[in-house]
Amino acid sequence: MKNIIRLAIAYIRYYKKQAAALLMGVVLSAALFTGIGSLFQSGRMAALENARLEYGDWHYNTRGDFSSEEEFIKKLQGKGYEVEKYGLETVRKAIEEPYNIQFVYADKGYLDMMGRKLKKGKYPEKENEIAMDSYTLKNLGVEEKTGEQVALDGEIFTLSGILTEMPEKLPKQQGDFMQVFVNSTLDYGKNGTFLYLKFAENGNVYKQVTAFANNFGIKVRNFTRNNGLSSYVGAEAPADILETIKTGLKYKEAGFPYIWEQLNGNGALTDKVILVALALFSAFVIYSLFQISVSKRMSQYSVMQTLGMSDKITFGILLTEMCMIFIVGYPIGAICGNLLAAFTYGKTGQIFIPQNQINHIGIDSKNLENAAINLPDAGKFHINQNILIDGAVFLFAVLLVICWMMIRRMKKMTIRQMLVKDTAKHSKDRKIYSIRHGNMIGILTKKFMYARKSTFVGILLSLSMGSVIFLGAAYVTENTKVNNELTFKADDGLASDIQIYEASDKLTDFIPENLIKELNNTTGLKAIHPVRYLLGEVPLNDGKFIWTDFFAETANDETWKPDEELMKKYNGVAAKTGDDDYALKVNIYGYDDEMLKELDNYLLEGVVNPERMRKENSVIVKTLMDGQGNYDGIKIAPGDFLQIKTIKDISVDPEALRFLGEDDWYQEKELKVAALTSRPLAKVDTYIGDSGKDCVDIIMTNEQMKENFGVSGYQTVSISVEESADAEKISAELGKLAAGVPKCIVKDYSQQIKAQNLYLMQKMLFFYGIAAVLFGISILHIMNSMQYLVTSRKHEFGIMRAMGITDIGFCKMLIKEGLRYGLYSGLVLTILYMIVQKVLYYFMAHVYLYLHPSGFISWLPFVSVLTLNIVICILVVLVSGRTVLKEEIIDEIRE
Repeated sequence: MKNIIRLAIAYIRYYKKQAAALLMGVVLSAALFTGIGSLFQSGRMAALENARLEYGDWHYNTRGDFSSEEEFIKKLQGKGYEVEKYGLETVRKAIEEPYNIQFVYADKGYLDMMGRKLKKGKYPEKENEIAMDSYTLKNLGVEEKTGEQVALDGEIFTLSGILTEMPEKLPKQQGDFMQVFVNSTLDYGKNGTFLYLKFAENGNVYKQVTAFANNFGIKVRNFTRNNGLSSYVGAEAPADILETIKTGLKYKEAGFPYIWEQLNGNGALTDKVILVALALFSAFVIYSLFQISVSKRMSQYSVMQTLGMSDKITFGILLTEMCMIFIVGYPIGAICGNLLAAFTYGKTGQIFIPQNQINHIGIDSKNLENAAINLPDAGKFHINQNILIDGAVFLFAVLLVICWMMIRRMKKMTIRQMLVKDTAKHSKDRKIYSIRHGNMIGILTKKFMYARKSTFVGILLSLSMGSVIFLGAAYVTENTKVNNELTFKADDGLASDIQIYEASDKLTDFIPENLIKELNNTTGLKAIHPVRYLLGEVPLNDGKFIWTDFFAETANDETWKPDEELMKKYNGVAAKTGDDDYALKVNIYGYDDEMLKELDNYLLEGVVNPERMRKENSVIVKTLMDGQGNYDGIKIAPGDFLQIKTIKDISVDPEALRFLGEDDWYQEKELKVAALTSRPLAKVDTYIGDSGKDCVDIIMTNEQMKENFGVSGYQTVSISVEESADAEKISAELGKLAAGVPKCIVKDYSQQIKAQNLYLMQKMLFFYGIAAVLFGISILHIMNSMQYLVTSRKHEFGIMRAMGITDIGFCKMLIKEGLRYGLYSGLVLTILYMIVQKVLYYFMAHVYLYLHPSGFISWLPFVSVLTLNIVICILVVLVSGRTVLKEEIIDEIRE
């Protein structure tokens, strides 16, 4: 064993350059792998903590129908579960005017879970006392001062305390509402008690709630899960991997995207795939670097094997050498990688948190304070200890495999081949080149390149692999940037700095035209885009509606229940009217010309031309999108006609919005389809909703809305402020202007837009940085490979110099060889990248649902990489060739 260690140390000392290159490969690989692993882990931890703030720090809730609280407290810990926290909320009553408000009594556990802490005063101690948050007070027009009188539902209460806001994304029991807290003795006889539970997170939370339910005789389906936290703490039912795959393969509507979505809880599978890809790339680089090092000393191994050294001893020497480099390189790489990751996380940690955790906070017409919006708190940097261990185990396994492959390779070689370091399979070539004129340099270049075909193919793959990964990363980054910008405006609703909208589902509540005139006279506004709205219905007969399972109302699935509120108010979104006939509720929007032109970014088919739309009375249709990013759920195309049914008068009975009333309640218009888009820009959520992909929207000009349907008022107004203007002051002014309009809300998104822009910029810089690091590793690998190609032929080069080849001729030969390798690697790179790009495009379009991803990367990075590969190959062979020219010819021949 001592001799093995001595030999390994001797080889490392003698072959310093190769050992240094291998050490650098291990350091960079460990740094990249462990650093990114820690960044992902830190992002997940920060996302969990932000989710607790947004959704509440609880796992499940259910109706609190147990015999007594004392009995429940005795069973907080049982077989298979441990309740860490619990809280009780009792809804005394709910009112709808002036807003949806719940009168609630809650215990300390509930208040803690929801982060409802006292800012001023105390919790109600008497029946006539009440506590609420600042948002509710400002909406009610009550001063933030304890002792103030509050009138609600015909009663007068004294404000005893002011609390922090409720979790923004708390699941609502009865729709959107505000909470006011009352004393436990106040009872209206309409109580609904809910139990909130938080289990110990060091165990599987889903198994714990199952055990808890069994202990109390409650069915698991009666528990409501906190979806905001569930994926982080294991509160979801574990997916049956085999069953998930079977379902995905069985139904073409599901397919691979369904399998990926089911198994990719909270992006965990995506993170693992990225880390596995980095690990495989690292293994490839380390293998390539080490095999070059071993090839240089192959003759020495042959001599020792001739003297009686066994394969086991050779394996031991190789493994010991690799382990020595690994023991030094891995800790250095892990430390450097995590230090750099910690620095990166400190500067741009928010980019590792899911983007949907950025809050949408604003102000209403009575709340004249600007709500500053920042990116979510990135929290502390966490070193991923599992990644450190897994990375070490993986790389050690890679070392074992590499050493085994080297030994296996040696076994296939004869002693002579090992002595002369010749791994090529030679065949007799009787071709005579001197009988006709030819370029001897070109002939020699080809002979040298093709002498070892396996080595030639391996070098081409080595030269191409890093570039392919870099181009793939750049392609994804390029499309991510475009997708983020598009979803930023459409899905996130951040197309403008300030939004004014009607928070009412009554068509009689609208923003009057005179308010728009006043807005036009307000200084500091760059653009004003008022939007008209109407709810309508479109018949799709004779099989035009293909995705009948898209909506619960028409799906052939008894377990999928339609939304009760939508059924009650609007008879659902979809309805079956015949054997192959259906009717869909649609949002009808009126845009101005500038907003219509913005839809070009979301265009699927046709042309958006406002003038032509007015002339032809044609419309734009925002169609449905399924879970795979497809838009062919409805047979409709530009040039087709749609029959649009709407109410005649906005003052009709609300029952008319079910579209089942008397014929004289409605009017119908047949309008031509001018274009199809994937998203709208303006969105009205107060009727049937509009998430951007699960509703059909009909979009036309504001003039058409007035002429076709008599709609003169507006539902929303999008406002952009001038760069030099103070958005906070402007939003306050707009709040005063809108104060006289019932249910009119003003939301200031200016700070959020700035935060989002910063978020996107940081994210793109990080992606490009990772791509650059990968490319840097690949360049190190290319340089090492090309240098070995030259130095391994010193014997042949010495003979050629002895025969009279000039230094210039020698350099020309090297340049041609470098050029050929660069061109051939470019060809291999292109073929491999085309395959990789197709896979990446599929994932972006059908798994991650990118909006309009590009089919190919822009030419600049592609051509740049091809050119850089050629330049590097030429420069490296020339630099290596200079070392050959510096040596004595006789020494090279003896090499």
